[in-house]
Amino acid sequence: MTTFTITRQSPFPLRLLAYSNERFPLWQVAGQFPMFLSAFVYGQVIVGHQARFTAELWLGFLAFVAYTLMVRCIDDNKDAAHDNEHYPDRVLQRGLITFTHLKIIAALCLVVSVAVSIYADRGIGRITMWWFIIFVTNNLVQFIQVKWSAIGAWLESRRVLLALTVVPFWGFGSVWISQMGAGDKLVTAKVWWLIALWCVAALLLEIARKSRTPEDDRPTVVDYTKTGLPWTESLGLVGTVITLLSLALLATALEAIILHVAGADLWWAYLVLVLAALLPAGATVRFLLQRDRFRAKDVSEMSAGVWVIGQIVTACAILTAC
Repeated sequence: MTTFTITRQSPFPLRLLAYSNERFPLWQVAGQFPMFLSAFVYGQVIVGHQARFTAELWLGFLAFVAYTLMVRCIDDNKDAAHDNEHYPDRVLQRGLITFTHLKIIAALCLVVSVAVSIYADRGIGRITMWWFIIFVTNNLVQFIQVKWSAIGAWLESRRVLLALTVVPFWGFGSVWISQMGAGDKLVTAKVWWLIALWCVAALLLEIARKSRTPEDDRPTVVDYTKTGLPWTESLGLVGTVITLLSLALLATALEAIILHVAGADLWWAYLVLVLAALLPAGATVRFLLQRDRFRAKDVSEMSAGVWVIGQIVTACAILTAC
């Protein structure tokens, strides 16, 4: 079987695709859709609209993906010095895609996300306001880390505290999306349940994503399972497993509450949520019987999977019942 090697002489679209496959893969975009859909239709029903697919939904999802891609490009620019040293084999570090390319992509994504917000508002209104809030919230920490390197280094060395800084962005981001669904009506106080869910999910996905694979023993890898460190720097192997299970169960409970608040009390939806929650619970029991990185990684994967399943169930139930 022949292999195709991408070099600096390869067409730019292929080099860009290689970067995307490495840092912003298609499966990640697919996973974002049920997240967006559930928040959007929840925004519809809490203001009295029927839950349904609209043109604003598809445009809003485009804006959501564009915004998260922009965040990825900004992160890769911010972390350039560290990544150049520790990950020289990445597409960006090999020069197949340059930092200038990333800045252009980030700028285009910025334009798309704000343009969709203004269009959905039919001017500058509530949706655009929430876009501005998440833009400031998300980039404030990045700005501080770059502007004051000592503070940035202090945060980087305390990964658990750094993980907490992503929570406001995701919480406010859920309101941005639900307001898209609500349109010209102001989302009600019921949106707080969605905010709580997305805050929990932000920590769940962050910790699950950065729990090192068992075969990876590089000391430079960001990893919440490292032992012998203060809790601000690492949760340890057992601490990570317990935290992931707790967050997965809490997310499931919040999704059940959201279904009830939205008026989507469907027995099969609650049943699937409960059955899905058994996945990380069972993986945790297996880990406690034999505490190793392989079983800990199972817990992280199952916990992240529960979030995706829960969002699919939530979206489908609201669309069916409302």
